[in-house]
Amino acid sequence: MLSTLLQQMTDLDSKIQEKARRVDMDICRRIDITAKLCDVAQQRNSEDMSKMFNVSPARRKERKTISDEENSEMDAEPSTSEEEVPGSLNITDEMKRMLNQLRETFEIDDDCDSLTWEENEDTLLLWEDFTNYNMPCTIADSQDGSLGSLIDETETLFKSREKEYQETIGQIEMELATAKSDMNRHLHEYMEMCSMKRGLDVQMETCRRMIKGGRNSPSFSSVAIRLLMQGRVRPGVACSALL
Repeated sequence: MLSTLLQQMTDLDSKIQEKARRVDMDICRRIDITAKLCDVAQQRNSEDMSKMFNVSPARRKERKTISDEENSEMDAEPSTSEEEVPGSLNITDEMKRMLNQLRETFEIDDDCDSLTWEENEDTLLLWEDFTNYNMPCTIADSQDGSLGSLIDETETLFKSREKEYQETIGQIEMELATAKSDMNRHLHEYMEMCSMKRGLDVQMETCRRMIKGGRNSPSFSSVAIRLLMQGRVRPGVACSALL
């Protein structure tokens, strides 16, 4: 009988150790899930930054190409204005000649010399300003278009990333709920086994006292042990009877 009780206690100890191991595994699982969540957050930050840095150089390259084209067009404009200078000089000479004819015909005073056309640096600058008048608007429109497309791409990227992260967070929350449920179940089973172990400890102590007391009254102790094993007598009653 004592060997049977010892075997039961050994089996119960092994089950308790197994349950304790499962509880430790559940705790480690929760720790792994928390680490996985931290890794996902870190990966999100690194991917977003890398994506933005990959988009920005492409935009800068596009803007650089546009600025190079604009510079080439602006370099080509002075050559055109230089070709038009002789024509403007001819017009000036013709106007001077006509003014002299009018002066000779109507005898205009010399005080009107201030009305004569003089081509100077200011007139050349005004002519160049009129030839390049529409270029700043074109540059501004192209820059606004590239900036708008960059903003749209960034918003689309953030929306897609947010959707992926929400799905990942939902999956992790589900795993956390499952792990919590398993942990509570294992803890309940562990408490039940501890209660069973305490009951077996009480029975073992009762049996030891009955065996020690049975040396004085062997017939009575054997009867009490038999009744205890059959469940007819409670351990406390049998122990008090022996003592």
